[in-house]
Amino acid sequence: MYAISFDLETEELKKAYGKPSYTNAYGEIKAFLTANGFQWQQGSVYFGDKEMTAVKCVLAAQAMSRALPWFKAAVRDIRMLRIEEMNDLGPAL
Repeated sequence: MYAISFDLETEELKKAYGKPSYTNAYGEIKAFLTANGFQWQQGSVYFGDKEMTAVKCVLAAQAMSRALPWFKAAVRDIRMLRIEEMNDLGPAL
């Protein structure tokens, strides 16, 4: 399974977003990624579906950068993660 994790620089996002509420940017990101084979997991982490490959993950990030022109300017860090196992630690608490 593959995932995309990112962190946005808030001040850069405020400048680049160009709309009244910069926090709406997260909704736009979520809409883009869910339409492109990802599911929101938590925070700024999105897990790819069963069909997601490393190549598709990179292509999705590139397409998002084109579709959301403010995204690249605001990204502090973006990673593709390969997840071998997904274990819920909630029951262990």
